[in-house]
Amino acid sequence: MATQDSVQNSQRDSNRSGASLLGVMLAPMLAGFPMTLLAQSTSESANEQIIEEVIVTARRKDETLQEVPLSVNAVSSEKIADLNIRKLEDISSVVAGLSMQEDTIAPNASVRGVRFDTFASGNNPTVEFYMNDSPIVSLSAMQAMFDIGQIEVLRGPQGTLRGRASPSGAITLTTKRPDLQKMEGYIDLTATDIGGQNARFAVGSPLIDDVLAVRLAGFYEQNEGNRVESINSDEDPLYEGGGARISLRYAPNEKLEANLMYQRIKPRRRLFTQVESANRADPSQPAPAQGDFDAGDRKAVSDIATESRHDLRRLGFELGWEVGGLMLNYAGSSTDMMVNWKDADDSGDVFGPGSDPRLQDYGQVTDTETNGHSHEFRLSPSELINDKFSYVVGVLYQENESDTELMRPTPVFLPSFAGGGLATVVQTPVTSQGESTEQSVFANVTWMLNEKSELSGGLRYIDYQTENQVRVSGVTISDTDEDWTETIYSLSYKHHYSDDLMAYATAGSSWRPGINVVGNFSRNKSARERQFESLDPETSDSIEFGAKSTLLDGRMQLNGALYYQTFDNYPYRAGGEGVYYVETDSSGTRSVKQHSFVAAVPVDVYGLEVETRYQVSSVWSVGALFSYAKGEIDGGTVPCNDYAPADGQPDSSGSAPTVAQIDAATGGQNVGACDVDYRSNYAPLWTTTLSSEYGFEVAGLNAYVRGLWTVYGSSKNDPTNAFDNVDSYNILNLYTGVRGSEGKWEAMLYAKNIADEEEVLSRGATPAGVGVQVLQPPSFTSASGETRSSTYREISVTPEREIGLNFRYNF
Repeated sequence: MATQDSVQNSQRDSNRSGASLLGVMLAPMLAGFPMTLLAQSTSESANEQIIEEVIVTARRKDETLQEVPLSVNAVSSEKIADLNIRKLEDISSVVAGLSMQEDTIAPNASVRGVRFDTFASGNNPTVEFYMNDSPIVSLSAMQAMFDIGQIEVLRGPQGTLRGRASPSGAITLTTKRPDLQKMEGYIDLTATDIGGQNARFAVGSPLIDDVLAVRLAGFYEQNEGNRVESINSDEDPLYEGGGARISLRYAPNEKLEANLMYQRIKPRRRLFTQVESANRADPSQPAPAQGDFDAGDRKAVSDIATESRHDLRRLGFELGWEVGGLMLNYAGSSTDMMVNWKDADDSGDVFGPGSDPRLQDYGQVTDTETNGHSHEFRLSPSELINDKFSYVVGVLYQENESDTELMRPTPVFLPSFAGGGLATVVQTPVTSQGESTEQSVFANVTWMLNEKSELSGGLRYIDYQTENQVRVSGVTISDTDEDWTETIYSLSYKHHYSDDLMAYATAGSSWRPGINVVGNFSRNKSARERQFESLDPETSDSIEFGAKSTLLDGRMQLNGALYYQTFDNYPYRAGGEGVYYVETDSSGTRSVKQHSFVAAVPVDVYGLEVETRYQVSSVWSVGALFSYAKGEIDGGTVPCNDYAPADGQPDSSGSAPTVAQIDAATGGQNVGACDVDYRSNYAPLWTTTLSSEYGFEVAGLNAYVRGLWTVYGSSKNDPTNAFDNVDSYNILNLYTGVRGSEGKWEAMLYAKNIADEEEVLSRGATPAGVGVQVLQPPSFTSASGETRSSTYREISVTPEREIGLNFRYNF
């Protein structure tokens, strides 16, 4: 019976993803090693220079990367260690075209021209995450990464072979399994010059030789978070997290194997939102009130930090049983997540130093508990039928429940003639309860037309139900109950023109359920508001053409793919802090707020991906990956700030509108709308990664220089934001170290972002502001709403240079 050990053990990552070309050229000089070694290495036997095959499970079976008729990028455990990757989001520096952003409550990812925005997609991402073959929500997957065997990035629609339907791709994480034959493990320690420490370990041992084994793994990390300090707080930014995983593997014979895994992760964060002076991007804004800051200062002005605590638990079980010529597989999981989060709502310090103590602790408190479980059964023949046919049939059941309680603060002030001081801070309780259930059946058939050609096709029937209720101060303002069904398909054809050249074509469809976006708690919603909160299901169709080749007697691989995909009802979310709108509270007070409304829009995506690996010699490898993706909204109606003036175009002004301006511009619809044709993703149109490693010998030890150079093209980001465009930039990481001759230990010195490249990646369209209410005479029982703006603008910046030491001992 095939197991996923082949994924973890059969590939020593021959290209080892290492040093940039600059690092390769400097390697002999840095090491003082004679250049004659390179000449000697080129005369070595061809067998020593052939690129080792990478085994992937993209089609739910072990295949070499060059045999899979779709675009797949594999990141092995060796590469993760070689590049000192400690967070899942850093995989995007290795896999060009993949963008991921870690977040305390809403991580997001994008690939192939559209993004997965948690606020707009919830538990139904455009990029699906898996751990050990079972779906896992991005919030849990992206909080920590340790003792991983392999990560695979599958591009394009998925769903007739694995888990759930996902239109843009899937990211699979496979944890390391216990070894049934020997005791093994490691200790991995990292310390950085910017206050970071990380410790990871694993130890595994057979309990019954060749039958039962156990593996325990864990991590602890402490660092200074985003290293942004506030001038108005004595607290320091902080990340502190730890976790552990225990795995059991049972294989009494060659036909049966079971794997059980339990893990718990508890990260804690304290982060300040970085700002810059608002007039740096827009000279019309007033001078900064508390000092002039630019991106390089890495400063904040808020009185408090945004703080979060997570408690994430996951139980997983896999079973493979070969019986009667059939293979029965089961993959199941149970996940419990608890999140406590306090957001610093006054990131621009609107109220200023020395303000009322109730305003210095101003922030929304949110408590969320999410639990879910999934079960998938698959049946397939253990070998080809008549040497020509194979199939997979299966069923999936998944259920998720989420309960959220938050306390939403609103400052209420006296009018200016009465002194304008703070009267009170009204705390509004909001609760949200949601439940979703998916049941699906799927089948995929593969037909070997001849020795060189293969045809494959699959279908999945999906039945999806969802319920959601939102209550504000005990009053239900939203109560939805939906049930959808859909069938998706996939087709692929591949042909070997020779042993070294394979071409393929694929076509497929995908689907995501409609969504109901939470965050607008108005008691008097217009038809347009509801249009931008409750969306119909999304459908998409894709076609892809690709080729995979092996050149230079096995020393080089060159793969490429072209694709085109269309979306109907893609959920496009308003960028930045959202769109200004008029909200009505329980007392009837109407005030201007911001909310990330969404819209169902048509999107067209096209792109290109090229990947190559080259084993120059037995001691020198290079690799490159290029990705281009352009997604465009094709005549969609989206929420926008179209108030001053109301001309059908998003406002360029950086000022918040008044209630009267919104009413006049929208005819009482409370929120603006624009017909647009612009990009559906904020990631750069193209990215490139270049990597290389050069090895040599020093005093009987194996030494190396490796590096990774990631180049990002320019991006226009949010089309409604005149200030957040990003120029092209690049990040260079270099590594050098030595390892023992038997591979028992390794010491590495590295520098990430060695040039200390500094680029603003996002910038608020308007200065940071706070919505408040002002009591109105003569009774002072009613209030009017207004937005008060600061003299600072929220920004995010590339991580600063990190120099670190890593030591690893294997046993």
